[in-house]
Amino acid sequence: MSPTDPNESIAQLIDALGVDDTRDLVRLYLEEYSGLIRTMVSGDRESQHRATHSLKSSSRHMGLVTLVRRLEALEARLFLPTGKVTAQDIETITGEFEKAVLPLRKFANGK
Repeated sequence: MSPTDPNESIAQLIDALGVDDTRDLVRLYLEEYSGLIRTMVSGDRESQHRATHSLKSSSRHMGLVTLVRRLEALEARLFLPTGKVTAQDIETITGEFEKAVLPLRKFANGK
């Protein structure tokens, strides 16, 4: 079962990868977030789906459970013929990300 908070996720990743590799992984997640959001906003449906899936998977590793659930719902909707990413989706996803990401930013900055 996946951890349910970023601090627990970081601890598990450190156990598996070590501190330096975990810090690199967290930094990569934080750096890639904006690009994935941009693709979800402006990409074609296939690109939107790939970006949503990628963000969902990496958010799961970071322990951002509520964000993962929102991304799962969006991903399922994108499988429907009329499914699309809305401005509300982006606002909700970004809000969840910002609420949950502080421990990851602290860890990435060596704190």
